Amino acid sequence: MLEAAMFVVNLLILALVVWALIDCVFRPAAAFPAIERQTKVAWLTFLGIATVVVFFFGGISLIGMLGVVVAVYYLVDVRTKVLAITRR
Repeated sequence: MLEAAMFVVNLLILALVVWALIDCVFRPAAAFPAIERQTKVAWLTFLGIATVVVFFFGGISLIGMLGVVVAVYYLVDVRTKVLAITRR
């Protein structure tokens, strides 16, 4: 039972990280320097590494948590600021 719950949690975390990566792909590159954050290429690199780490190590592992933090930071901070700029 515990293994099934851990599997579901890891799948949900992987879905979160993949969502962040796909969202970053479709955002305009010019918006990233405008919000004074890293470039789009840098965020794609961070999120790509995070996706690979979460896929291979799981989101509950210590190294997987770093990938989760990167994805959550992107979704909460960077994405909202990019959306605010691009929807004007």
